[in-house]
Amino acid sequence: MVFRGLLICVLFFISLSIVSQSFEKLSKNLLQNSEITYETFNQSIDTIQTGQWTKNDTIILQYYNWLNTNKDILLANQSSFFKVHYFIELAKTNEALNEYKTAYQNIDSALSYFDRTEFPDSYLKILILGTSISKKKGDYTTTIHYLKEMINSGVLANDSLKTGETLIDLSSKLLNMHRNLESMKYCNKALPIFQEMDRPDEMVELLQIMYSNAFHTSADTSNWEYLYQAREIALKTGDSILLSGVYKTFGLAYYRSEYQLEAIRYYKLSRSLIKEKGSRTELGVIVLQHLSYTLLDSVEAGCTLSKYFLEQSLKNNNLYLSNAYRARAWCFAKHGQKDSTAYYLDKSARERESMEKAVASPGYYYYMYEIAMIVNDYERAMRYLSTSFEQFRTYKLEANAKELSDIRAQFDYDLQKERIKKLRLENQLQEERNARQHLIIIAIVLFLAVVIIFVFIYRKQIKNLRFAYQNLVKKNLELDKASLSLKALEIKKTPKQNGIYIKDEEKIYLKLKALLEDEKIFRQQNLSESKLAELLNTNTSYLSSIINNRFEMSFKTLLNKYRVDEARNLLVSKKYSNYSIEGIATEVGYLSRSAFYQVFKQITGMTPSAYIKAYTHLDD
Repeated sequence: MVFRGLLICVLFFISLSIVSQSFEKLSKNLLQNSEITYETFNQSIDTIQTGQWTKNDTIILQYYNWLNTNKDILLANQSSFFKVHYFIELAKTNEALNEYKTAYQNIDSALSYFDRTEFPDSYLKILILGTSISKKKGDYTTTIHYLKEMINSGVLANDSLKTGETLIDLSSKLLNMHRNLESMKYCNKALPIFQEMDRPDEMVELLQIMYSNAFHTSADTSNWEYLYQAREIALKTGDSILLSGVYKTFGLAYYRSEYQLEAIRYYKLSRSLIKEKGSRTELGVIVLQHLSYTLLDSVEAGCTLSKYFLEQSLKNNNLYLSNAYRARAWCFAKHGQKDSTAYYLDKSARERESMEKAVASPGYYYYMYEIAMIVNDYERAMRYLSTSFEQFRTYKLEANAKELSDIRAQFDYDLQKERIKKLRLENQLQEERNARQHLIIIAIVLFLAVVIIFVFIYRKQIKNLRFAYQNLVKKNLELDKASLSLKALEIKKTPKQNGIYIKDEEKIYLKLKALLEDEKIFRQQNLSESKLAELLNTNTSYLSSIINNRFEMSFKTLLNKYRVDEARNLLVSKKYSNYSIEGIATEVGYLSRSAFYQVFKQITGMTPSAYIKAYTHLDD
């Protein structure tokens, strides 16, 4: 029966006439799983590889379409072991295409086709695949679901280390979702496991999680004991990265205790240790360090850090990007730049809304509210404050009723306070508008009168200026014609006697004219008198003497004259109509726009743009 199903799949595959070797390899590997037996199922699951595909891999979409189009054929009369592999392949393609919800469904389908008690290793392998996909998305709820299944299914029963690591992972995700009491429950399960093992890394991480849970669920300061234990273990290991994490948490503890200078000191210690190892965990420390700067109102230090924070977050496509945008918003708010503040607040909010963490970020939204209030952006401030309060109300249910009541009273007070401030501001603005209303009407009438007079005078001046420019253009054109006539009738000019005898002077002069007029060497941007002398097989002294004698001007003046004459032709030429003025300047040999404008106006009496406009108004 298995052979018959395999034969159907192979025949269908051949009929597709696919030319891509990658696609053939992917589909062939899947079809080979039809031969999996009860005895080889675990080995086949061990060969699964994940994370090697991205959305930009065009072959993935082709493979995905093939899997979905031929679902009925591929699954017909096949063993449950083959179906497990089929749904895993679908999950991997959906992950690559960012279809995460569908990928989770595929994982669940794969798990449903075999008994976890018979194949605990394979069951665990697929659960790990599910957590990997959900972590990539930042989907904490789904990650928590798969981690709990690992704990509750019993597949880790014979592996204490893996059980402890999973409990820590689960506790960390629950902490991120502000489910502190539940997180502490799993911490307490993990603690005895690692107390019996020599695993300092895991023990330090666990103690830091327990500190945060204790801080949020207990009114006393015993939570600091967890940090002291973590620091003692980390110092004994000599592991700088491990110690940097502890220092980060110490900074957080001092931040929460309102000792911001001490918090910043620990954040800097943590970052210095991280940089020694080149770890990317630095951005998590920067989030907290910037918060301390804002509480101290250290604008210069906070702005410098926020700029670095955003650069690194964008470079690493980091999950802290919403915090980086928020940090930049604070910087612009402190400098009174309302538009830039609103721009970065909106980018921060959009980035946060794309994460599941958006529904569990009361502190984040309260800080956004504070930034909006700096620039009196009441609409955004109220929106963020409302979101923050609703989330505090949701996630503070684990705390005692009095704490929740106090928080709500404080938020209600803040809301009313800002509403009153807004109404007072609106009333003040309205009074100012009423007081200025009559003056504005008079000012408008006077302004219109002035504008009419100005327009009349301006049009008259423009007309006169246009006429003057047209005359200048005509004179330039007449000079061009006269110059052409002189060239046509030119006779050898007797050089002036200046006391210098130059061998082959006439020959050099004629060659110079040819270089300028025929080859247009003046277009070269790096043309110098020495380079020109080299081309003419003479020296700069002789060349300068010939130019002064024959053209009655210096080398620089001669070069500018030829360049400007050429520029005048190009500016009104249809061939160069798509060139900008800067482009024309470059074409005729100028390195800068300012130099070209200065010389052009000096020679023609007008700017290049005025020359073009005047030329177009000339009679045919």
